[in-house]
Amino acid sequence: MEAMQPNAPRRLKLGDQLNGTIVKPIGGRRFAVACKGVPNGWTVELHTRRPESFHQGSQGTFWVAKFSPLRGSVLVHEGDFGRLPISDAMRSRYRAAVSALLGDGDLTADEISDAHSMILRVEKTKEADWLTVWRLLGEPATGDVKELLAAIAAIRTARKDDPESLPKLRALLKEKHGPMLQSAIVRLG
Repeated sequence: MEAMQPNAPRRLKLGDQLNGTIVKPIGGRRFAVACKGVPNGWTVELHTRRPESFHQGSQGTFWVAKFSPLRGSVLVHEGDFGRLPISDAMRSRYRAAVSALLGDGDLTADEISDAHSMILRVEKTKEADWLTVWRLLGEPATGDVKELLAAIAAIRTARKDDPESLPKLRALLKEKHGPMLQSAIVRLG
C-alpha cells in the first residue's frame, strides 16, 4: 500500500463548498481568501457581485467556480448566481433542442441555437444556471464541452451551406456525445 503524500491535494470539484476568511481586497470585486480544504500553497480568490458585503476578516461559505491545478489556484463565488435551477421554459427548450440534435428529423435554426446556448453557458460560466447545466450534462471535461460546441457549430454551418453533409455530422455527434446528451434528456424530464 502506498503511503499518502503529506501535501496530496484534496480532490476539488466545481460546486464544492468551502468555508473561508477574507484576507484582503485585491481590486474591484475580488478578494484573497484563506480556506481550509484546499491544498497547501494554493491561492483562493473570491469574485463577488456584492463587494460591499465583504471586508478583511469576514467569514463566509463560498463555492468553487473554477480551479487550476497547474497554477495552484481556486476561484470561488458566493451566492447562488451560477447554480440557479434551469427555468421551466428553458428546460423544455433544451429538451427539444437536444432531442432534435440526436434525432433523424429536420433541425430548425432555433433548436440548433438552443443547443448551442445550453452548452455555451457551461463554457462561459457567466449565466445564472451554468453549474446546473454542467451537472445536467454529467459534469463534462472542458475539452468535451469545446468539442461539443464545435460539433454543433459544424451542424449549424452544414444546415445552411452543405445540407448533404448534415447526416454524417449528426452521426459523428451522436457517436461522440450521444450518451452524455441522452442522459441530459432523461435528467431534463
